[in-house]
Amino acid sequence: MFFLNSLNDTALAYSRSYDIPLVIISVLIAVFACFCALEMVERLARGEQRYLWLSVGASILGGGVWAMHFIGMLAFRLDCEMTYDPWLTGLSILPGMFAAAVALNSVTSDTVTLNKLVVSGIVMAAGIGLMHYSGMAAIHLDGILRYNPKLFILSLIAAVCLAIAALWIKTFLTRLSGSKNSLVPSLLGGSVLGGAISSMHYIAMDAAVFFHSHATGDEHVIVATNTIVLAIVVALVSILLILSGLMFTYLGTKIAHIRVRINAILASTSQGFVRMNRLGIITECNQAMLVLMGIDNQSLVGRFYEDLIILDNSCAIPGDYHGEARLKCADGSVLSCLIDCNSVADDSGEVLYYFALFGDISKRIEDEAELQARVQQFRALLESTPDPMVIVNSSGLISMVNHQAVDLFGYAKDELVGRSVDILLMDGLHYMHGKLSENHMGNTPVGSGSKQQEFFVKTRDGRKIAVEVSLSPIKTAKELLIAAALRDITERKRAEDILAKSEIKFRTLYVSTSEAVMLLDEQGFFDCNDATLAMFGCETRDIFLTKQPSDFSPLNQPCGSDSLSCAQEMIAEALERGSYSFEWLHRRADNGKNFPADVVLSAMELDGKAVLLATVRDITDRKQYEDNILQLAEAKDQLLQSEKMATIGQLAAGVAHELNNPIAFVYSNLGTFESYVKDILEITAACQSGLHHDDLANVIALQAEKNFEYLKSDIFELITESKDGITRMRKIVEDLKNFSRVGEPDWQSADLQKGLESTLNIVWNELKYKCVVIKHYSDDVPQIRCIASQLNQVFMNLLVNAGHAIEEKGEITITTRVCPSDNTAIQVLITDTGAGIPPENLKRIFDPFFTTKPVGQGTGLGLSITWGIIAKHHGTIEVNSTVGVGSTFTITLPVDQYDA
Repeated sequence: MFFLNSLNDTALAYSRSYDIPLVIISVLIAVFACFCALEMVERLARGEQRYLWLSVGASILGGGVWAMHFIGMLAFRLDCEMTYDPWLTGLSILPGMFAAAVALNSVTSDTVTLNKLVVSGIVMAAGIGLMHYSGMAAIHLDGILRYNPKLFILSLIAAVCLAIAALWIKTFLTRLSGSKNSLVPSLLGGSVLGGAISSMHYIAMDAAVFFHSHATGDEHVIVATNTIVLAIVVALVSILLILSGLMFTYLGTKIAHIRVRINAILASTSQGFVRMNRLGIITECNQAMLVLMGIDNQSLVGRFYEDLIILDNSCAIPGDYHGEARLKCADGSVLSCLIDCNSVADDSGEVLYYFALFGDISKRIEDEAELQARVQQFRALLESTPDPMVIVNSSGLISMVNHQAVDLFGYAKDELVGRSVDILLMDGLHYMHGKLSENHMGNTPVGSGSKQQEFFVKTRDGRKIAVEVSLSPIKTAKELLIAAALRDITERKRAEDILAKSEIKFRTLYVSTSEAVMLLDEQGFFDCNDATLAMFGCETRDIFLTKQPSDFSPLNQPCGSDSLSCAQEMIAEALERGSYSFEWLHRRADNGKNFPADVVLSAMELDGKAVLLATVRDITDRKQYEDNILQLAEAKDQLLQSEKMATIGQLAAGVAHELNNPIAFVYSNLGTFESYVKDILEITAACQSGLHHDDLANVIALQAEKNFEYLKSDIFELITESKDGITRMRKIVEDLKNFSRVGEPDWQSADLQKGLESTLNIVWNELKYKCVVIKHYSDDVPQIRCIASQLNQVFMNLLVNAGHAIEEKGEITITTRVCPSDNTAIQVLITDTGAGIPPENLKRIFDPFFTTKPVGQGTGLGLSITWGIIAKHHGTIEVNSTVGVGSTFTITLPVDQYDA
């Protein structure tokens, strides 16, 4: 049995006592072991080495608890000798270490909750209890061990409550202090936890009762263990363990602080950092390195250093190295870096590890490339500029020239670079360099604008050249340079001389021209020539200059707008465009007579002031001529209308004749049909009467009288003939519509062969009595874009003329085809076997009003209109004719009209 019961005689129990110094030692060991373990894990159990320090702390705390328990056991005195089972005693440390690990993990976790503290306290108390009671079981003595159940339970409750309280105090004070490195939370928590361990131990010891196993007590002898020796040994070992833990804590804290500072430096630097072991395997890196490579820590650590970089030489890696290399990034790209790789060795010179710093120099390389490109661009610009360029340094020595300067001066480039600029200046101009230095290279601030000067330079062969020099400062890191752009102004000087002479000529023309020329500004006129005075009716120049432009205009222009507002608009247009021409109605100052004029307003700058140069030309005679031309055009239009009406009259007569024949026989058939209907109705009435009176004989006699059998067959023939006549009339009307193209747009795609057919039907009355029409229509002729009604008029004119050219009997041949020399055009050929055209008339047949017909039989405009229509369609019309044989008119038309 484990607990006391009624069968146990307390009179047989051994008397007990405690060695107070050992008790105090045991309690102190428990407290300091708890403090040491809490402080160690609080300071060191962070990051990657968390579980290592948790294991060390658990070992110290478990060992301290075990030492407290064992020393406490040695402080316990009985009236008998005791010894201990070494295996069981040694194994009893394990529950304490496990419980310590759970408790320490709880108080150092990132999130500490009350539930976690309670569970950890219970586990801690259970481990302490298990360690204590397994240690009690290791005691060997001459007797038996029983426990007081109440005190047994109290020991466990005390252990649980005090363990929870200790862990809570530690956590609470750590949060309250705001610093996890404070000694106070660890000291108070360790004191309470040490007290919990001691309380549980001594309450449990008080709950233990040892009884004699024999009444006499001399049958079995137990050899006693020397408690003092054991206590001293355990105490010394525990103290050494605790002191070692404190020392590790102190040193580890210092190392951790150094590590934190190093990590902070590595984290804040933009340089990548990696550390490698002696084999070149990466064991550590900073965030900047991960950013450079675009990779995570897990993917980088463990790789070989030599797999990361591409060196331009074959130096050994890893090793001491400083230079540029290319870093392989995760996405396959390559990053240019400056690498500083070093080794760390011990006192014997053996390498412990390597480390390398990576600096991103891609931006520097880009800047260097850009700088080089700019230098190349500057050199290219210098060479490509059309003007000779000479760049001079602050000492007056030539630094750079382009090939245009070499061509201008006749020196080789090597002969100029490095020599004084004075070799290019004429004698007496050597002071120019000092002046340039004063203006550009002294204390005067560098300006953005260039300074232009004109002077003479000399070439290698001694020639003197007038140049215009633009001087611009160039600021460099070392000194100021002057860029001189030279422009040979020899031709300009010659042009200025010519211009001066031209000015004289201009003044001469200005005075002698018949057109009015005047200058005006915002105030009015300030100059004019003599023609102006004559045109506007002013006796003297002074009188003209007192006038305003409004004095030479009527109140309103022909468009109805007032002259003042119109003049303001014209002046605004001239100022905006630079020059503006228009027509204007002027008024003379002497007699008030109006006259039209062409006006050109030109804006210019004179003496720094904007002025207008007005040139006025009297166009009275031109207007009269235009009126005459307009009258002639109206007369031509009237003649064209007359020709058109004559054609229409001729067309109407033919159409009327063509319509008259079918109308006549349809009318005649309707008369006959009326008589037939009357006879049929009479026979029908007789039939109806005979049915009622059985008088069929009279019906038969009436049918014979009316020739009923003939009537039945002839009536359908009449209907068929009438329908044919109506069809002919509808065909004529449809041909008229196709000919005129009424209601259709002007430009459209049309079939010329259909147009020829329609036109032929319209003019057939003019041709059928003396012509045989032969048609050769090609199946390959496409539709063309045209004005179909106008081309129908062309066909009608040519067909009618062909008919008129045939005096008695003849042939007209109409041919359509694709143009043999151009497959984008088609041709229509109309050939007749008429009288032909004499050679002297061939060149004039398309002239307006030319005709060979007798007076009163033609206007002479038919072929002229034909030629105009064909030209409008961007085509051609040609004629070949032989007197006595006939004529052929060939019309060539493009299939497409791109501007129609």
